[in-house]
Amino acid sequence: MIRLRTWLSPLVLSFLVIAPIGIIVILTVTVIASSLNDPETKIYSSSLGSPARQRKAGEPIEVEAVPVTFKTLEDNLAAPGESVALQEVEIRPQVTGEVEKVYVMEGDWVRQGQPLLKLHQPPFQDKVAHAENNLAIAIADLKGFELAAKENLSRLEHDIESAQVRLYNAKQRVDEIESLLEKEVKNNVEAAEFRLKTAKDKLERIKPLIDIGAVPQFNLNEAEDVYATRKKELLNAQQGRFGSQDRLFSNQDVYIVNQLQLKRAEQALERTRVIEEKNIARARLNLENRKIQLRQAKRNLENTVINANTDALVSRVDIHAGDLVSSSSRANLMILTSDIVFKAYVDQARLDHIEVGDQATVRLTAYPGRTFLGEVIKINPTIETEANRRTKVGVDRQYTYSVLVKVYNLEMPPGLQGYAQFDKEKTSLFIPESSVTHLSGGEGMVMVVEEGKAVVKKVKLGRTFDNQRELIEGLQPGEQIVVHPRVLNPGDDLKIISQEE
Repeated sequence: MIRLRTWLSPLVLSFLVIAPIGIIVILTVTVIASSLNDPETKIYSSSLGSPARQRKAGEPIEVEAVPVTFKTLEDNLAAPGESVALQEVEIRPQVTGEVEKVYVMEGDWVRQGQPLLKLHQPPFQDKVAHAENNLAIAIADLKGFELAAKENLSRLEHDIESAQVRLYNAKQRVDEIESLLEKEVKNNVEAAEFRLKTAKDKLERIKPLIDIGAVPQFNLNEAEDVYATRKKELLNAQQGRFGSQDRLFSNQDVYIVNQLQLKRAEQALERTRVIEEKNIARARLNLENRKIQLRQAKRNLENTVINANTDALVSRVDIHAGDLVSSSSRANLMILTSDIVFKAYVDQARLDHIEVGDQATVRLTAYPGRTFLGEVIKINPTIETEANRRTKVGVDRQYTYSVLVKVYNLEMPPGLQGYAQFDKEKTSLFIPESSVTHLSGGEGMVMVVEEGKAVVKKVKLGRTFDNQRELIEGLQPGEQIVVHPRVLNPGDDLKIISQEE
């Protein structure tokens, strides 16, 4: 028994020494053997690696390749920012007066139409009453001018009508006298001329008879007397015509006088109409001025109460009851901030990820553990950061954009810090990150399998999503791309051993 133990002890000791060494050797050989076929190891790229041995043997190199396919991946973006006010309203007085009451304090949220402060109103109420009295007087004055104008114009129009009637009557008399005068004169002269001719003929017949003594001298004297009488009658008839003409001229003078009276009446009407129109125009202008004064007085009275013109936060109050304020002063009584949004700063390289209308999740330092939903309402133009403005010049200068997010169901004051998260799904062509070599400036090289050969192609790339690189340009869907191309040479014969979607 003692001899057996003596013999077994060296054997056990040798086994205990040799066994670990054997295990180590076996593990080493196993690891090296697997590394020869593992594209992720350095030995794979050496002369001992599988590609080198297959190339040396003239066999196709076994590679792992996948097709270029469309994939939909989650694209998340978080951007820091702060709450800012899009609108800042400076409250200033529209009228001069004494502050009677201030209704709000700094930090209050106010609604549109809510009173902010009130001035002492009695002086403004007195001005409204005075303006109303002046307006009533102006209305009465206008009515008085309109009534007086109506009466004066009516009287003058009546005078014109009377003058027209008198002128018409005078014209009628002139026409009648002219007609009668013509007939009367014609008849009287014709009769006198006929009698004169008869008397002359008789006298001429008697004269020869006197010479022969056929008739006594008495008959001649009688004939001469008759002839002289007839001449006088003709003269009287002619003189009677001149008298009728005088009467005609007299009536014509009356007609002319009536014409002048009508003209004067018309001129008086025109002058009065112009004067009355001017008086009425002045009265109407005065009435409009009084209306304007009343509206201004009422507006000033309304302006003694200043209301919020929108839903806003009272961020500053610089007025107290009893203070005097002036409409000419440029000092603000208070400041309201409204349309408060979260302003997230996004790098220009990620800007295409965001669009107006996108939903966003906002987290604020002031509300730990809480999230707020919002919507992108605007993407502002380029904003150069201050740090980069001072230190960098040229094409490498960095820019950020400000993305404005309207936060739902939260009244934020300005200045709250936090960040906004934008979650979107992105569908695009993707290739494995390991398939890209010589990556620089968004461009790189890939190896594709075409008719069993290795072909190098240049591609443009986008962002990386979980070891997948977005493909922008250079390949078509379905092309087979080598997952680990670093040990391959263009033109190598290839054999695809597996495909991964």
